[in-house]
Amino acid sequence: MTAAAEGLRAAPWLVRAYQELQRHRHLIVHGNVDDVVRWNNRYEPLAAVLGEFLTMTGYRAVGRYSLVDGITYRDEAMRGTAEPLTAAPAPTATEPVPAQSSSRQAWNPFAAAPPAAQPAAQTADAGREDGGRADRVARADESLRRAIRAAPPAQPRTTPDALGAIRRLMTQTEAPVAMVIDSADLIVGAAGQLDEHHRANVAHLRHMLAEAAVAPSGPGLRNAVVLVVRDLGELPAWLTERPDVAAVLADRPGPAERADVLAGQIGRFHRAAEAPAAVLHQAVTTLANLTDGMTVRDLQTLEVTSRLTGIGPGAPRRLVARHRFGVRDDPWEQLDIDKVRRADQMLGARVMGQPAAVRAVADVLVNARVGVDFVAGDAETGNRPKGVFFFVGPTGVGKTELAKAIAELVFDDESALRRFDMSEFSQEHASERLTGAPPGFVGHEQGGVLTNWVRERPFSVILFDEIEKAHRKVFDKFLQIIDDGRLTDGHGRTAYFSHSIVIFTSNQGAATLHRSHPGGVPPYQFVQEHFNQAVARFFTEDLQRPELLGRLGSGVVVFDILREQVIRSITDKFLGQITASAAARGFELVFDAPAIHRAIVEHVMTSGAALGARPIRDPLLEQWIRVPLNRWIMANAPGPGARILVHRTASSPPFGIQRYPGEIVEGEHP
Repeated sequence: MTAAAEGLRAAPWLVRAYQELQRHRHLIVHGNVDDVVRWNNRYEPLAAVLGEFLTMTGYRAVGRYSLVDGITYRDEAMRGTAEPLTAAPAPTATEPVPAQSSSRQAWNPFAAAPPAAQPAAQTADAGREDGGRADRVARADESLRRAIRAAPPAQPRTTPDALGAIRRLMTQTEAPVAMVIDSADLIVGAAGQLDEHHRANVAHLRHMLAEAAVAPSGPGLRNAVVLVVRDLGELPAWLTERPDVAAVLADRPGPAERADVLAGQIGRFHRAAEAPAAVLHQAVTTLANLTDGMTVRDLQTLEVTSRLTGIGPGAPRRLVARHRFGVRDDPWEQLDIDKVRRADQMLGARVMGQPAAVRAVADVLVNARVGVDFVAGDAETGNRPKGVFFFVGPTGVGKTELAKAIAELVFDDESALRRFDMSEFSQEHASERLTGAPPGFVGHEQGGVLTNWVRERPFSVILFDEIEKAHRKVFDKFLQIIDDGRLTDGHGRTAYFSHSIVIFTSNQGAATLHRSHPGGVPPYQFVQEHFNQAVARFFTEDLQRPELLGRLGSGVVVFDILREQVIRSITDKFLGQITASAAARGFELVFDAPAIHRAIVEHVMTSGAALGARPIRDPLLEQWIRVPLNRWIMANAPGPGARILVHRTASSPPFGIQRYPGEIVEGEHP
C-alpha cells in the first residue's frame, strides 16, 4: 500500500504505520486518537479502523486489550485462532494428573513405611484388581486431558494476567498476530505508577516487545503490539526510544482530507440548496483553509452550526468564527460604524499628545470593520489577530492607557484587556506558564495563563508589557501568535487569536533619548527615528530575531515624549475630575489654573520627566490639591453651594484652600 495508490481512501498516517510494520517494528499511535479516521472512503472510530488496517496488512488474528473490556477479538474466527495460542501449555503424558478417589489407599513413596507384604494368593487377586483399576485410571486420565484441551482458556482477571497471555501470543510462531493496547499510559505510563501491578506490567511489556517472533507462514510479519495513547509524553523514555518501536502521529486532517469531509456535507448547510454549484465549490475550498487544526468530528458539526446561526456557505469566515468561539455575537461584526469613524477623536480624548499612535490604531479598526484586504474573498486562513502593535516610547506617555481605550472602544468593556507583565516571564521555565507546563510537570493540569484566557475570552485585547524583560524562549510563542494566530497548550487544546488585538510594549531607547539630542526638546521626527532604530537593534542584535521585526511591519508605533501643552491638557483632565466629584457633593471649585499649570509643567519637565505623566496625578495633584482640599472641607464643614478657591501660596504645599473671596454661605461654620 502506498500513498499514491491509496490517495484519500485512508488517513495519510496509516501509510507510515504500514511501512513501520513491514520493518518489524511495534507501533505507538498517539495524537488525535479520539477522532474518527478515514478508511476505505468512510470515517470510523480508531479502534475499528486499526482492526481492519491490521487485518489487511496480513495479520491472521487481531485483538484489542483495554482495562474495561479485557482482551477481545475482531470476530469469532480470530478468537478461535488466537485463544489457543494464549493458553498455558496443556499437561503432557509424563505430567501428573489429579489423583482419583479410591476405596483403597494408594502407595505413596513419600509415606513413612511401605505397605506390609501379602500372601501369594492374595497378591494375585490384588494384581487383577490393580490391573482393572489402572485401566480405569488411564481412561479417566485421557478423558480429563481431552476435556482440558477442549475447554476454553480461562479469562485473565488482572492486567498482568492479560499481558502474560499477550506475551505468549507474541512469542508463538504459528500465525502472525497483532494486539492493540488502549490507554497505554494508564498501564505502563506515569498515570499508572500508583497501580500495585505497575512493575509487573512494565516487565511483561518489555519482554513481549523484545521476544515477539516472526511467523514463518504468511507475509513474514513479526507479531506486533500497537500501543494507543493520546500524549506521547505520558509514556516512559525506555519505551519511546526503543529501536524496535516506532511512534506514529495520528494527525488531524490535512487540507485535502478537510475538503473531502466538507464536500460531503456542504449541501446540508443553511440555504445551500439555493446556492449555485460554483459558490458551494468555493465554500468548500475556503472552509478547508479556514478550519486548519480542527478534527473530523469538528468538521462534521459545521453543518449544525450553519443551521443554528443561519449562516450559509456564502459567509465561510463568519461561520468558522461562530463555530470556533461558540454561537455568540461577534463584537467586530457589531462594531458601530459611526464609532469607528470617530475613533481618532474618542481615543485622542483619552490618550493625549499621541496623534501618531492614535491614528495607527484607528486605521487598524477601520480595516477590520470594512474588511477590504489583499485577497478577493475568504481564501486566506484569516487566523492572524485583527491587529498587532508594538508600542514603544518613554514610560508614562500613554501606551497602556491606549490599550485600555481600545478595549473600551471595541468591546465596550475595559476588562476585556488582559495584561501580562513580561518581567514575570524572565526565567526559561516561567515561559511555559503562557501555554501550560508539559505533561508530567507540576501545574500541567492547570493549562496556560495565556491560552486559558484566549479560549475563554477570544474577543479581547492582549497586552504584553515591557517585552524586553521576557526570556528569549517566549519570543517563539510571540512568533506563533503573529504568524499563525494560535497557540496549543499542554493538553492539546488550541487558543485562537484571530479576533483579538495583540499589543507589545517596550521602553527600548528611552534611556538614551535625551543624550542623543542634547540641544533641547527634540521634535517628533527625531523621537520616531530614534525609537525605530532602538527597536531594530533590539530584534536584530540583542535577540537575533529579525524575522519578528519583519512580521511586525507597520505595527511599530512610536509614542512621543511629553510636551508642555500635553502636560497642561492632562492636568486639566484631572482637575475636571476633581471638580465633578466636588460638585456631586454640593461644592463649587475655582482653580487658579495658570498657576497650577506652571507648577506642574516645571516639576514634570525637570525632576519628574523620567516618569512621564504618572507624577501629574500622584503625587503632584494628590498632595498639592486633593488632600488639602479634603482636610479643609473636614475642618470647615462648608454648607451646600459653597464656592471654594484653590490658589497659589508661598507655603508648602504650594496651593492653599479657602472660601471664595466675598462668598458667604448661610449656615457655614465661621
